[in-house]
Amino acid sequence: MIQPDDKNNSCEKIIKNLTSLDYIVLAAMHHTDLKTMIKVSPVELVVSCEKFFDCNLMKKMDKPPSLKLQTKIQNWLNSVEYSQYTKNINKSLTLEEKEKIRKIYVKLQLKSHDLSELTNQGIDLLEKKKLELIQQWNILAEFNKSKDVISLKESIDKFAISIPVMFTMGIANGSQFVEMFHTMGVGMYEYMSANPKINPIFLDYLSNSKGYDKSDEGK
Repeated sequence: MIQPDDKNNSCEKIIKNLTSLDYIVLAAMHHTDLKTMIKVSPVELVVSCEKFFDCNLMKKMDKPPSLKLQTKIQNWLNSVEYSQYTKNINKSLTLEEKEKIRKIYVKLQLKSHDLSELTNQGIDLLEKKKLELIQQWNILAEFNKSKDVISLKESIDKFAISIPVMFTMGIANGSQFVEMFHTMGVGMYEYMSANPKINPIFLDYLSNSKGYDKSDEGK
């Protein structure tokens, strides 16, 4: 039997080691950002949610969803984009991956149609992360404003793991980052795609960000 202190220590470690992808999933779940969720592989999505449930950051929704949320979800389920997504997933998932997902659902006592929501603890964690990212963004913006190229590049490298989450939380967008990379005289897409700390989901944000055009880089 797991003792309370052991569980607390385990959760502290899990929370401390949450990845940028985990925070992307946490933010997407909180805002029911369905388009972001399908950019994450089903296995990664469920593994992230397992961490959240284990540490009381997320729970099964214990009340009927609002009419607004019901409509949003139903419209999504009826969309061509979702239909194409399910077809692709059914083809790409291996039997082992499907079994892994099934076992996690059983462990969390969830069914495929169940809805989940963040607990107060999960919301607090997300808000703290957002404040941290705003501080990091302000540092980048200040170096960009002062044209301090060396410090700007060093800070982008330092905060690389956080950059995709800035996009998910609406702190930054593609056009703002393009401006920073223009300041450095470096192509953003090429630079970011070559950085092993950057989750590939970031490249989707780049290609779909308002004001970003890959062909504009280097001009």
